[in-house]
Amino acid sequence: MSRRKLLNIGLTLAVLVAIVGLYRLTPTQQDIQQPTSVKGIVGRAVQTPRFDLTVDDVRVGTKLRIPRSTPDRDSLTAFVVVDASVTAKREPMHIFGVKIRSADGITYLGANRSGLDRVDLTGTEFAPDIPVRGSFVVEMPADKVPGATLLVMEKSILNDLEPQVTVPLGEDAPQVQDVVALTAASDT
Repeated sequence: MSRRKLLNIGLTLAVLVAIVGLYRLTPTQQDIQQPTSVKGIVGRAVQTPRFDLTVDDVRVGTKLRIPRSTPDRDSLTAFVVVDASVTAKREPMHIFGVKIRSADGITYLGANRSGLDRVDLTGTEFAPDIPVRGSFVVEMPADKVPGATLLVMEKSILNDLEPQVTVPLGEDAPQVQDVVALTAASDT
């Protein structure tokens, strides 16, 4: 084989490798439309352009006690109650996107129990610069909480490039209580 043919084959292979490499590095439509992750830790305020969130505590129970509501709610798994405070920054807003992603990648959505929307943080309208304390509630197996991550967004749909707060809930297994009592969301 001549030197010119070897050079052509080498250049062709180099171009093919470059094409495959660029194809793998090019972001997909899903990558472009994902929320923008803003990472935080328990006990410290996480700041986004729209709101600040501080996760204070994580409690787990087999039953949920909702203020001014009876009876206690039962679950086939467990209730994970994340006590937090939220402060809107620019304008009144709601938080609709609350999830917990376990260490094995399964995502659990916020609980939607009767009466819960009146007392938890997902049913609250946040006024600018006024912190509100309350809780988010997610139903999931208690053994999935170690290594899990709380995911909080303002919107649950059409959230391209919106900030998503991600707070690891810790590696330790929380103590499972019989009844976890909520306190109504309130200004601090």
